[in-house]
Amino acid sequence: MADEDGDFPPVPLRRRLFIALLAVATAVTLFMMMLERIGAPEIPRPPPPAGPSVCAEGQLSRCLGGKAEVIVVPAPAAAPASAGSVR
Repeated sequence: MADEDGDFPPVPLRRRLFIALLAVATAVTLFMMMLERIGAPEIPRPPPPAGPSVCAEGQLSRCLGGKAEVIVVPAPAAAPASAGSVR
C-alpha cells in the first residue's frame, strides 16, 4: 500500500487562501446576480384579487372596513332547574 503523505505534495497556505477567496468571491457574485437579475425580464405580478374594495370617503357598507349588518337573536330563556338535580 502506498504512503498517503507521499502521493501528493501539501498545498501551500497561500494557495489554500487563494482557493478559499476565489470560492467566496464566486458565491457572492452568483448571489448578487440572482438578486439584481440584470437583463432578465421583469417578474410578472399577479393581479389584485377580485372582491370588495377599500372604503371610499364616507362609504359605510359593501367595502373593506365598512359596517356589516348583524341580526341579533335574543338568547333562549333559562330552563327551570328540575327537582331531581338539587342536592
